[in-house]
Amino acid sequence: MTPVSFSGLRPLGPDDEGPGPLKGPGLSHVGRPAGPSVGRAWPLGVEVFGTATKKTTPMPVDKNTTYGPGQASLTDDGVTWVEDADGTDTGQAGVTRAAPDGSGPAIVLPQVRAGALYARGLTASDDAVTVLSLPPAIGWDNATPPKLHQVAPDGNGGAQRASCNRGDQVCASAVTGTRVLRPDGKC
Repeated sequence: MTPVSFSGLRPLGPDDEGPGPLKGPGLSHVGRPAGPSVGRAWPLGVEVFGTATKKTTPMPVDKNTTYGPGQASLTDDGVTWVEDADGTDTGQAGVTRAAPDGSGPAIVLPQVRAGALYARGLTASDDAVTVLSLPPAIGWDNATPPKLHQVAPDGNGGAQRASCNRGDQVCASAVTGTRVLRPDGKC
């Protein structure tokens, strides 16, 4: 299996210039900080690292409009990731997919639409993408805990709820087809 690595973010500091795409220290696929040193511009994106070829392939993340790529998942035919391209909304994020070589990028779930998800993570099989949505809350009721939604890898049919209204559906893991394993509560 080819690991997916991520370039991370750092908080805005006093020398940063207002809103705009963030840059921060990258995380290698093993979770160690990657890059030259703190205080420099760091890449922002999602990359596929080929363990056989030792090559890194960046996914097509628009660094001029993306505020933060999130969790990614690799399947036989694609890489899918959470992508926040609008820092002015209430926290929604979309889901994007491309071939493992970075070609053919497509929006699976748009960030800007009625009913957009508050995507915070995902897992994928060849047949379905399961998205963790965590809406902002100022109170506690059945609508506030994290929920899972599934969508076809090409986005057809839109996101359909895949978890119950109660509980705390987090730490999902795709199996095969549309099956997904998840604990109900903390993982």
